[in-house]
Amino acid sequence: MSNFKSEFNIIEGVYRFKIEVPYDVKFVCVYLFKLGNKNILFDAGLDFKKSSKAFFSLLEQANISMSDIDYCIISHHHLDHIGLLQKFKQKNPQIQILMHEITNTILQRENNTKNISELKAEAEQIIKRMVKFGLSEVIGKRMIRWFSIWPKLSKYSVPDQIFHDGDELQFGKSKLQIIWTPGHSLGHVCVFDPVHEHLFAGDHILSRITPHIGNFQADTLLEEKFNFENILDHYLKSLDRIDKLNPKINFPAHQEVIYNPHERILEIKAHHQNRLNEISRIIKDTPMTPFAISQIHFGTDLDPINAFLALNETVGHLIYLEYQGKVKRIEKNACYNFYSF
Repeated sequence: MSNFKSEFNIIEGVYRFKIEVPYDVKFVCVYLFKLGNKNILFDAGLDFKKSSKAFFSLLEQANISMSDIDYCIISHHHLDHIGLLQKFKQKNPQIQILMHEITNTILQRENNTKNISELKAEAEQIIKRMVKFGLSEVIGKRMIRWFSIWPKLSKYSVPDQIFHDGDELQFGKSKLQIIWTPGHSLGHVCVFDPVHEHLFAGDHILSRITPHIGNFQADTLLEEKFNFENILDHYLKSLDRIDKLNPKINFPAHQEVIYNPHERILEIKAHHQNRLNEISRIIKDTPMTPFAISQIHFGTDLDPINAFLALNETVGHLIYLEYQGKVKRIEKNACYNFYSF
């Protein structure tokens, strides 16, 4: 745990609640703002004991009651963004919870005990696919356990409203635009306030690091409706959509508020292009498994989860290059090998 202490401040009329979390990112932000005569929360933080206590303590310090809050909009289904939804409903049964259809589909499946065996089988299939990309059987078995634990930690609350890409949420004479931004998660959304030019970006655009992008997360049911294999392409196109909105301020879930969103988007796109170039250089006329490539690119001193995420990110970039016709894959020793030419 870092020395960071939870705090709140006000930026251009937006309350930013920075909540301490036991992760490398150190804190997650929950935002509160007013449109028309409605108070709106963006995201619901983490429900670990200290994090939960910190949020409600900060709310009290800001002289705000949960009964004052009308809506909570969720960016995506990860634990540090949905954690307090059930407590919000307990403290204020009238609060309206809104989320994207994909986020709801994922959470609904993960929280239905009847799906436990199905989810485990799905996790085993994901790991089987990653073993084909060079992941060791040992790490694979550990990751299956991790995939099995993850859904048990989420706190699902049935949404009062499902929204879709391009929807506009009306609050009196004011509105919010919903922009579906798959990449970091499949149902991720950003919310744009066109009057104030504020973007609430979740994990889509962060100030110092780039969010994890990978395609292991593809839900088999969702694949029937969406093609998420080339997930990096989805993410980069989402960045372009946000850039066209020309937001003045980007309020992210972690790290610092971004006052130059356009420049930050260009930096993130350059980062991914550099990674694509580096991966292409590594495998120039030299077929390698994605896992071997990830070890060169990210290093070998990684715990199982980060080794898996490094592989997953590498696969995402290789598939992007494959769709562009810049790399090819061959099968060798029961694993896929990729090479550029």
